[in-house]
Amino acid sequence: MDNDDTLIADLRRIAAAVDGPPDAVLAAARAAFLTRDLDGELALLVADSRTTGEYATIRADADPQGRWMLSFEGGGVQVDMEVEERGGRVRLVGQFSGASGDEYLLESGGRQRRIEVDDIGRFIVDDIEHGPIRLRCHAADGAPITTVWVTI
Repeated sequence: MDNDDTLIADLRRIAAAVDGPPDAVLAAARAAFLTRDLDGELALLVADSRTTGEYATIRADADPQGRWMLSFEGGGVQVDMEVEERGGRVRLVGQFSGASGDEYLLESGGRQRRIEVDDIGRFIVDDIEHGPIRLRCHAADGAPITTVWVTI
């Protein structure tokens, strides 16, 4: 290693120790890495009321209570849910359509949490931390479905 290589290596080490990437960037990088699921189908985000006019007929203006809608589609499954701010935490109220089985999961904060879903696919999940989340279920044909990561 010559002097330039040594200097650059030292500067990288110092920069990483003093001014590493923000926590949000690290969380997003981990989420991107964990997204890989070669056996499953990815359900894409098809509507977000914070950024599109998809839900203009439901809510004309941004809700002052901190609520918005998200919709995902993929592999014959659709997930629609309302995201609600509640005292620094988040509540999800939604419905799976086209999904089957007993296993519905929410991934957030590096852990999985089972979601209780009724006979017609409705669910409520309380007390979620802000950050990246995704949902997992199975399509009617048994194929695993995973939504893309979204930040709430």
